[in-house]
Amino acid sequence: MKKMTFDEFQKRAEEVAKSLKIFTPHFTDNVTVAFEMYQKILASEEMPVHVSSEAVFGRTMTPLDDYVRPKCPEEGTELRLRVGAVDADGKKWETAWICPVCAAEYYSDKTVEGWMNELPKRGSV
Repeated sequence: MKKMTFDEFQKRAEEVAKSLKIFTPHFTDNVTVAFEMYQKILASEEMPVHVSSEAVFGRTMTPLDDYVRPKCPEEGTELRLRVGAVDADGKKWETAWICPVCAAEYYSDKTVEGWMNELPKRGSV
C-alpha cells in the first residue's frame, strides 16, 4: 500500500469530518458507518474507508508514539523499539532500540512500560 502524502491525508480528514457532521448522531454514532454512507451518497471521489497506520505513518502505530524516542547516535533518526529482541549471541532481551536507517541495535532489560516511565512525553520537553 502506498504511503499518503500530507495533502492526501488532509483531504481524507476533511472528508471524514464532513461525514461526521452530516450523519452523526442522527443516523449513526459509528465513524466508519458515517464515512461509508458519505462515500456512497455524497462523495465526489471514492476513498477507501479503512486506512492502516502504516499507510499514513509508514509503520504500525505503537504506545510509544506519544513519547520522545532516543535518537541513533550515528544517523540522528528516531529509534524504533523491538519487544522480545534476541542478540547475535542468542541472548534474549526485553527490548531493543533499532535504527531504521543503519540497523544498529541497542539492547535493554527494560520493558515497554519501563521505557514509558522513563521517556518524556512529546510536547512536554
